[in-house]
Amino acid sequence: MEKDKEKMRVVPSDSQEAQMVKQAIKDDQALSAVAKDIHVTVKEGMVTLDGRVSTEQQLNLATNTAAAVAVDEKVKNHMEVTNNK
Repeated sequence: MEKDKEKMRVVPSDSQEAQMVKQAIKDDQALSAVAKDIHVTVKEGMVTLDGRVSTEQQLNLATNTAAAVAVDEKVKNHMEVTNNK
């Protein structure tokens, strides 16, 4: 039965998965202010985050949010924390 479920699993394309991750980041209230500065790309199922956030907490939250949405939970984080005060 489990094998049948695995065969029926619909895997989104890389562009669909990127859009899903972007939307999840945008929808998170703690990330909504910096969502425009977070760039998401997906290649062969690997999610990569680039850009800048204001705090380490935002960086970790973005990574965790992406991993929660990503099909294979594979996320590379290339973001930087910038403290623009």
